[in-house]
Amino acid sequence: MNKILKLMTAVIMVLTAVTFTACKKTFDNPPGPADPAIVANTSIAALKAMHTSSGAYNVITTDIIISGVVVADDKSGNLYKQLYIEDATGGLQILLDATNLYGTYPVGRRIFIRCNGLCISDYNGTMELGVKATVAGLPSIEGIPGGLIDRYVVGGSINNPVVPHVVTLAQLTTGMQDKYLGSLIQLDGFAFTNLNTTYSDTSAYKSTVNLDIRNCAGQTIIVRTSAYANFAAQQVAQGRGSIYAIYTTFGTTKQLILRSADDVKFTDPYACPLPPGTVFFQDFETIGANNGTLSLAGWKNIGETGGVSYQNAVFGSVKCAKVTAFGTGASTVSSWLITPAISLTGTTAPKLTFLQAAGFATGATVLQVLVSTNYAGSNTPSTSTWTSIYSNTATTPTSGFGTLTSIGNLNLTPWIGQTIYIAFKYDGGDPTKTTTYEFDDVKVTAN
Repeated sequence: MNKILKLMTAVIMVLTAVTFTACKKTFDNPPGPADPAIVANTSIAALKAMHTSSGAYNVITTDIIISGVVVADDKSGNLYKQLYIEDATGGLQILLDATNLYGTYPVGRRIFIRCNGLCISDYNGTMELGVKATVAGLPSIEGIPGGLIDRYVVGGSINNPVVPHVVTLAQLTTGMQDKYLGSLIQLDGFAFTNLNTTYSDTSAYKSTVNLDIRNCAGQTIIVRTSAYANFAAQQVAQGRGSIYAIYTTFGTTKQLILRSADDVKFTDPYACPLPPGTVFFQDFETIGANNGTLSLAGWKNIGETGGVSYQNAVFGSVKCAKVTAFGTGASTVSSWLITPAISLTGTTAPKLTFLQAAGFATGATVLQVLVSTNYAGSNTPSTSTWTSIYSNTATTPTSGFGTLTSIGNLNLTPWIGQTIYIAFKYDGGDPTKTTTYEFDDVKVTAN
């Protein structure tokens, strides 16, 4: 009897284990949306080719269907009532009179657009697909009305790959048919020219802001950001690297539109790699607004006597450093602008060059260039040991400014194998020693 009970118990246990094992299923997530039974019969490039005259409104009257993957949506707020889509032939801006489009048409979703009845036009050279309307008595292109979006736009599969086109600035043109216009692109080796700013306007005026980025070849392009973007108040990225953005134009001006601040991948050091033979270089291209206090990473700007600092000098495309005692009221002025540490180890025949200009010369103000090996970064640089390698007391021009002129080659051979600091020291005073000095392109080279 005990054997029978034991056998029955074992059988029950096995059956129970099998039952529970059978019930332990792995449930897959429900599949995402699939592409609808719609076939695109026209490419984006072919659709854009229908619009050849800037400012025209080309209403589509045939059963054209395009398809593309969303490469930019309105999630960050930098785009408003619009998407950008791409197929293998190009990109296009789609105007939709609705908000929070990213909830239905996120980046990576394929969409199909029935174009019959829609209008293809451009806004200062950047193509748009929407509806033709009359605004204030004039023709216009507007977003597809919210209640009609489903008639024209059909959502398809999600999570399609979105990869930017890696291009150079030279490959981007301002012609309306440029294949990269309206597409997601990637530029490498760029940095913001002004690091002391935010991506956009943080005031009550909510103005869209254009910021320049620049590569090491000196090429620039605009990054245009809405004040309503959720990253508008962030300080711009401080390094150098790659940027992902939608390429647009405004007339003959090339522009980039960010999808979010994450598209700015400036994680490399800000300074450009120095060309062979260049030990140190500063071109002052990253300084802030004119007359602001000069601030450069690693540099020391010290008003040791009189409290007069070096300032930013911005005249059109020219950016440089400047200093003057004029209008300060300080009878004695001693101001220092000192480079970061510069190693001359392993160099041969090192020398210093820079550009200099004087303005409103009074004939008594002195600008010196000095070298130190024991300056330790204090705000009293006069207590360190300095050797003068250049001195200038400008007497002209007495009105206005002279032109930036090359100074050099100043010999740095005595400091081979050492680490040095180079100082630009201004000695003046208001009202009789107030000459303004400007200088630019400070460079140390060696063989």
